[in-house]
Amino acid sequence: MTIEHIAVVALVVEVMIMVLARVGTERRYWNHSKRRGPAPLKRDDITYVSGLLYAFAAVAMVVGAVASRAELTLSAVGTFALFGILLPAFAANSVMVMATRGHAAEVTGWQRGLACAVAAGGGLVSVGLVG
Repeated sequence: MTIEHIAVVALVVEVMIMVLARVGTERRYWNHSKRRGPAPLKRDDITYVSGLLYAFAAVAMVVGAVASRAELTLSAVGTFALFGILLPAFAANSVMVMATRGHAAEVTGWQRGLACAVAAGGGLVSVGLVG
């Protein structure tokens, strides 16, 4: 299995995590509108990502790009920005949203560590998508 295959698998996993988190958020909105549950919190949105997760993804992506000696063309930089920083950070935040149902105050250390690992892993293997 090459780095390209691993990058595609990681991309699919990231998208699935984001979809699952979004479906859970929509379910909570639906339950609230039917008066079967409390209103979802603002932090329930998967795009409300902390800067720490962006930083983990960016550092891992830069390490991967330097290690693989990727050419930095305009399309490569755009691909790195989307698949190496944005999507891994969204997926990492989705992990925390699913684990706590949007309650940022309830995030434990291992959940935050798992989210940082998802962000760093996604950033690192995104190098396989450039080339």
